[in-house]
Amino acid sequence: MRRPGRLIAALAVALLCAPGTFVRTTTGARTDVAVVTVTPLVADGAGLSGPLRPTGLWELTSAHGWFGGFSALVAGGITPTGATLITGSDRGWLLTLNLAGDAPSAVPGSFHFVGQRGRGRGEVVDLEALARDPSTGTLWAAFENANLVQRTAADGRSTARHPREISDWSANSGPETMERLADGRFVMLAEGADDNGMADRPALLFPGDPLAPGAPPPLAFRFASSADYDPVDAALLPDGKLLILLRQVKYTVPAQFDTAIALADPADIRSGQQWESRIFQRLAGPVYGENFEGIAFVASAADPARGSIWLIADDNFSVFQRSLLLRFGWEGDPATAAAAR
Repeated sequence: MRRPGRLIAALAVALLCAPGTFVRTTTGARTDVAVVTVTPLVADGAGLSGPLRPTGLWELTSAHGWFGGFSALVAGGITPTGATLITGSDRGWLLTLNLAGDAPSAVPGSFHFVGQRGRGRGEVVDLEALARDPSTGTLWAAFENANLVQRTAADGRSTARHPREISDWSANSGPETMERLADGRFVMLAEGADDNGMADRPALLFPGDPLAPGAPPPLAFRFASSADYDPVDAALLPDGKLLILLRQVKYTVPAQFDTAIALADPADIRSGQQWESRIFQRLAGPVYGENFEGIAFVASAADPARGSIWLIADDNFSVFQRSLLLRFGWEGDPATAAAAR
């Protein structure tokens, strides 16, 4: 979809979600402590197509005025009680989830604001992607509307800049996907196609930290996405391949969403060429037809080649949508890879 069309579509979605936005008015202060409730839901196979089967589904709710809008997900650190997830919202907040036990739980006090202060009273808050270095705990966040990347060290010190290579990416369809590879390189994908009439998306492969001063320029390529789906997040698998989360919006009242998961190999990225991916899983229907925007892989402590694939849904702060957390088991099954060929 060309940029004017995407703008009209974005306005349509905003209007469709507006009734829920007015109902869910912001209350309280940012300094309020968020009490998060995690409610288990029934996760069956209806609406799923592909080899993955759900092993858990939960809804996240809180009375905190800024809770919701989760659009990014990444595996967090390993605590004494087990693994964690970090999710980011498009209002510029982070939340840490403890995965110990049969059900996830919100880490008390972890919901906090990380957006950047802009000009005057403005702020950079449209957080759409997260990446993390598991060895240092450093966290990178991509803010779509400003085309900005922020790096936060484990001690809380942060820095941010606007990489010039994404300065002309659309404000509404910019760096929606960012993932750090095991060797320290970064893959970054634009959500929307540009004005060249092509269905593929601008994409970059940074040789290292996107904020590193004096670093060589990134390699530019194209992500060959379906014209019906936009890339919205990615997760690194133990074998070095990437899971790419894809989303399709249906402009109905209220808006409906279809989701797909694709597999792609960073080793196939070439300068100026299309990077191919293969869809192997689809989600739709009354249970899974939500606005899933974040994906992460959490390795099993017993066997790092296996683990869980997690998805999180952005509720757009609307009464029509939910903040869902969905878990699939991942066995490193060759049949899954075969389905993606």
